[in-house]
Amino acid sequence: MSALLGTLDAVNVATNAQPWRAMASISWVGIMLCQAAIAVSSRNIGKSAWWLGPESNPRFPLVWALPFAITIAGLIATQRPRKFTIFIHLACVVALVGVALGDVANAPGVALLEFVVAGIALLVSFVSLAARP
Repeated sequence: MSALLGTLDAVNVATNAQPWRAMASISWVGIMLCQAAIAVSSRNIGKSAWWLGPESNPRFPLVWALPFAITIAGLIATQRPRKFTIFIHLACVVALVGVALGDVANAPGVALLEFVVAGIALLVSFVSLAARP
């Protein structure tokens, strides 16, 4: 891992990281929009995500915010890149996978979409490596 980080340091010195940071930021915002679409779609089909709860008995609003807070953490880490930013991004991906695992039993279609979003977040994390200082 240290060899990879050293190579990325050399690349970042030779290139301007701002376009990569902007692209990674736009991608994290896109992930957040995908999560909003999943929330709305799951409610519309009648199989709400576990973090939303059923429409007749919704979860506490802080639980609703959980997937969005995870994504915001990834976005903030992209805005202020450090050597450990990739680890924050990977923790966000693991947390998104955890959110998706909660829906596997009751709403497998919703879980599949959440897994796809977590996979996209993993790819964005790798792109964010280029935005490191």
